[in-house]
Order: sequence, then structure tokens, then C-alpha cells
Amino acid sequence: MLTAQQYKDLGNQAFKENKFEEAAKFYSQAIEQNPNDHILYSNRSGSYASLSKYQEALTDADKCISINPNFAKGYQRKGLALHYLGEFEKAIEAYQQGLAKDPSNSLLQEGLKAAQTELQGTQNNPFASALKNPNIIKLLGILQKDPRTSAFASDPTFMQLIGLMISQPQMASQFMQTDPRISTALSVILENPEAQAIFFSEFAGKVKKPDGEKKDHPQQQSSQMEEEHPQPEQEQHHHTHAEQHHHAHTEQPQQKQHHQPPPKPQPQLEEWEVQKNLGNDEYKNKNFDKALQYYNAALELNKEEALLYNNKAAVFIEQKLYDQALEAIEEGLKVLEVHSSFQKKAKLLARKAKVFSLQNKIDEAIQIYEKSLVEDHVQSVKDELKKLQKMKQDLEAQNYINPQLGEEANTRGGDAFKAGKFPEAIQCYSDAIKRNPKEPKYYCNRATAYMKLMEFPNAVSDLEKCLSLDSKYVKAYVKKANCHFVMKEFHKAKTVYEKGLELEPNNVEMQQGLEKVRFSILQGSGSEEEQQQRAKRAMQDPEIQQILREPEVINLLNDMKDHPQDGLKAIKQNPSLAAKIEKLIEAGVLKTG
Repeated sequence: MLTAQQYKDLGNQAFKENKFEEAAKFYSQAIEQNPNDHILYSNRSGSYASLSKYQEALTDADKCISINPNFAKGYQRKGLALHYLGEFEKAIEAYQQGLAKDPSNSLLQEGLKAAQTELQGTQNNPFASALKNPNIIKLLGILQKDPRTSAFASDPTFMQLIGLMISQPQMASQFMQTDPRISTALSVILENPEAQAIFFSEFAGKVKKPDGEKKDHPQQQSSQMEEEHPQPEQEQHHHTHAEQHHHAHTEQPQQKQHHQPPPKPQPQLEEWEVQKNLGNDEYKNKNFDKALQYYNAALELNKEEALLYNNKAAVFIEQKLYDQALEAIEEGLKVLEVHSSFQKKAKLLARKAKVFSLQNKIDEAIQIYEKSLVEDHVQSVKDELKKLQKMKQDLEAQNYINPQLGEEANTRGGDAFKAGKFPEAIQCYSDAIKRNPKEPKYYCNRATAYMKLMEFPNAVSDLEKCLSLDSKYVKAYVKKANCHFVMKEFHKAKTVYEKGLELEPNNVEMQQGLEKVRFSILQGSGSEEEQQQRAKRAMQDPEIQQILREPEVINLLNDMKDHPQDGLKAIKQNPSLAAKIEKLIEAGVLKTG
């Protein structure tokens, strides 16, 4: 049977992994074991709040405070729950009570400030009542669970915008253009049937529900040419108008749609822009010679536009004329010495780095990409830089490989090991591994040196690598099992010994090691404190965590509390379940007797 502390640890782990339903269940099981632990109610309150179950979160927060009135975090939990229930005055009172216990608590201070801001908003703004609507709270809960909107769904300013949109839908288009969070939220809402139903019901027929499939929002569309080739100015104006049309169609009330003003006329392009756009079209169609003719024509009309040289360089790159591409880029950079622009310089430098990378000048390309990022932080450039840095690292590692020199380094490591110079031995074995990373004995040798320095986790890592290269390397099984035994991970030591004996059944060292492990498991090796520490470490083991999360194991452990005989019968009838329970006993998580 698991203790309250063990259930709590499982709940904490689940909470860290954003598995809030699971965390709440584990905290509930811990509360059954220890109903007077205020921290358990506080933790479960946090889980419920993360699930948007604010009434349950409030109930647990009150229980936490009733058990320990001096626990400041309980008031923070209560204030948060009241805040999201729209009870701002009560939330302020809860935060103030908490600050009386812990005046320097930053969470309480921030919560109090947010609640006061909300209260002032309800007093000064006609749309504040929308934020108390249970449907809106539920809608925000849905947004909070979606990874695209979870980061800002709990932001009070975002809540106010949602409330204002519902009270004054005619302003929706304005908000979507000024705050991209609204566009993202609407995308999430329209993909979720429940959220969609709430949204349109709150608009009370003021907005026409879109028919057919939802089209991507214009701001979400991306163009490869934006990175590799500038978009024509005419196209950019077209996109802006498309956004306005989309917003008007989606958010404006039906009865006002026919009053929309006609679209503004497109601005007249200069002749050089016309030539550039014609070049862009030919570039997209891979007519590179024609594209170059148009770009040259544009430059005859406007030699001060640096990105025209960038476009020429793009053509030369496609034609594999790298030297000419570099010449065009340098001309563009000279223009920017007079007509400075960080963004344009960053684009030209990124193009230059691209040329260097295609010429296999990796160091030069990395240097230029770094300069580009100094001018303007562009994610695509950052990604290209990372790729080149990884390529350089791989090339250096590949060039360093030399099996003969690796064996020499291994010999030096052996000499240092015999002399008791274990750190020096590790350095030599590490060099041997770099020289020949596919030789398993080098990892085993370095693991042995780590064991001498009592660095058992590093030793285990090396031995696992050794066995991945050679699954029949018996010495590695022996050493790995010994490491687990010393770390009191008896369940792991037992498994490793058993695997090793499958390869070499008569290996005396492994036979004796396995007997020693079995004895330690039966005796519960160590003091009570040591056994608790061993169980705590085992709870961090992913294998043990997985077993404890399986429904059949959870049900069995619950049954064992009230009906131990039925539980034993279930174990006997289910070999798979029996093996899992045995693993928990071996790990020290469960005790017998």
C-alpha cells in the first residue's frame, strides 16, 4: 500500500507534466491516507484551478486554511479561485489575509494587485459583467487548456478584451487587428464545438456563423518568398485589404455588412516597383534569366534600393553562380552604408551566409549568420545558424576519428588507472571514445574509472552505451548491476544480473551478486531512513512511475486496504500484475509483512 507521501510525490510529478486530472486523483488518494495535511488540499486546489474547476479549487483552499490558518499559500489559492469566479472583492480580502501572514509574499502581492485592477474595471466599465458570466469562465478554461492560447488565457487584460468583444461585438474587427491574441483565440474557439457553441450563443445572433471550412487567417499565412525573396509591394497591400475583409465578414453584425465602405484604391506603384514585381513573378516560375533582366531594369530606375541586389543574388544562387551572388550582395551592403536599414542589412548578410554555406565555407557562413542576427533577430536565420553549427561539430568529430590513436589513448588510460590516477584515466578513455566511438570496451573502461571515483550514475550511463554497442558484453552487466546495488536500486540490479546470467548461466560473480540482491530485498537493507530514501529515489524511476499509474495496480492497492485476501487472490490469478507488484517490492516502494 502506498503512503500519503508517495501519492503526493506522484501528484507532484503529474502536475509538473501538466497532467492535472491525474495529479488531482493522486492528491485525493493522499488525502484519504492523511486528511489533516493542509499542503495536500493546497496542491489539489492548484490542480483544480489548472482544470478551470474554480469552485472545487475554492473548497480545497478553504479546507487548507481551516487546517493551518498561518499557511500563506492557502490564501493565495483562495484568492486565485475567487478571482476567476468573478468575486474580486472576496479575492482582495483573501489576498490581504495572506499578506497579513506573509507580507513579503510576491504571489499574494501580484494577486492582490490583479484583483484590485479587476474590481476597478467592474466599477468603471459597462462590459465587466461579461467576465462574471459562467459561460465565459468556461470558454476561458477551454482556451487555457489549448497550447496555442494557454500562455495568455489567464491574463486579466485578455479577459477584459474577450468581455468587451461579447458586450460590443462591433469592435471585434478592431481588436483582431490590434491584438493578435484575439485572432489566435478565435481560431481555437472555432475548432472546438463546445467553445464555438458558447461563443455564438453569447453573441446572441449578432454575428453570422461561418459556413463550410474555416479558412486560415491571413496573418497566419507564410510565404517562402518572404525569407528568400522580397514580396512585391502590391501584394503586401492586397494582403492588408484581405485581412480587413476577413475581419468584417467574420465579426461585423449581419445587418451592417451591406453598409461597408468600398475598398480603397491600391496606391500607384513606381516604375521600378513594377519591374521588381515582374522579376518576382519570373523568379517564382523559375525563369531566372528573365527575372534577372527585370531586376536590372529596376536597378536602372532606382539604384538605392538595397534589396534589389538581394533579389539578384537569389537568382545567381539558383544558377549556382556564387561569386556573382556575393558581388551583388556587396553592392547592396555598400548602398546601406548611406541608406542604413537594420532589417535590410540582416537580409543581405543572411543571403551572403547562405552562399558561403553552399560553397562549404562553414566557418565563414557561421560568422556571417551571427552578424545577421546582430542586425535583426529572425528565427529562420537562427535555425540556419544552428544547423551549420551542428554540421561543423559533426564534421570535427568525424575528422577526429582514428581507431589506431584511439587504442593508444586507451593504453594510456590503462596505465593511469593502474597508477591510481583515475581522473587522468577518464580523460584518456574519453579521448579513446572520440577517436573510435563504436568501440564498447572504451565505455566499459571509463565506467570502471568512474566507479573508483564513486560517480556511479556516470558509470551506469557508460555501461548502457557499451551494452547498446555489444549486448553480449558480460563484464558490462556485472559492473552495471554492481553500480545499481551500491545505489540501493535493488530492482534494477536484479534485472541486470538476470539478463547477464541468460548469456552466461555459470558466471559465479553474477550468481553471487543476484543472491546478495535478493537477500537485501527480503531484509529491506538499511535503516528506516535509508529505506525511505531508497523508496523516494525509486519513485523517480520512470518504470516505477508507469507501474503506479496503471489502473489495475491502483485498483489493487486500494483493494488491499480493505480486502487484503481478495488482493492476494488477484495477484495469484494475474501473472502480469504479480510481476509489477514484485517490481514495486524490489524497488522498496511497497513493503511486505
